[in-house]
Amino acid sequence: MKTSACRLLFLVLAWAAAAALAGAFRLFSHLPPVGVQLSILGLTVGFSVALVCAGWLRAAMADLGVRPVLAFHVTRFVGIYFLWLHAQGRLPAEFAERAGIGDIAAAAGALVLLFWPEGPGFRRALLVWNIAGAADLLLAVGTAGWLNVTRPGSMAELAALPLTLVPLWIVPILLGTHVHLLRAGRASSKGQGSRVKLGEPAPV
Repeated sequence: MKTSACRLLFLVLAWAAAAALAGAFRLFSHLPPVGVQLSILGLTVGFSVALVCAGWLRAAMADLGVRPVLAFHVTRFVGIYFLWLHAQGRLPAEFAERAGIGDIAAAAGALVLLFWPEGPGFRRALLVWNIAGAADLLLAVGTAGWLNVTRPGSMAELAALPLTLVPLWIVPILLGTHVHLLRAGRASSKGQGSRVKLGEPAPV
């Protein structure tokens, strides 16, 4: 495994461990409602900027390619769990239905794209899925923030394990990879140097 890939794996695992610790100590329960959304925003922006500015991280993502990134988005079948929690009366309908159904659709789309042959059709489908998937995440985060403010305590399930991994780890990574794929797809469509492939960093 290349050094950049090893560093990326270490980053992702260390991030997951930190998110798990935050859940174990119920960090979110000690933050004001807006603090949760600011935490997600900060992690997402930080990771997205790192994907653009950190050379080793760009190299790791380029080596990784598109398919493994799509495979990570299959984790969005967690939306089924959101709907189950709502059925148990543990999550508000507004969040469970918007985030749950949207995530299930995004995960199913990622699964289809995993097996879609490379070509113009794949790139078009990837672009549509990318925009819809990012919009779904933004809607889910916005809904959770609104509920935190208007109905304090209604999103308590996200403050404890295992769901604390969703806002502190999975969502920032998913949004960051959406940014990465959009950027890579734009570079590919512009045909920068005929040898640029989707998933590779644009030449500088």
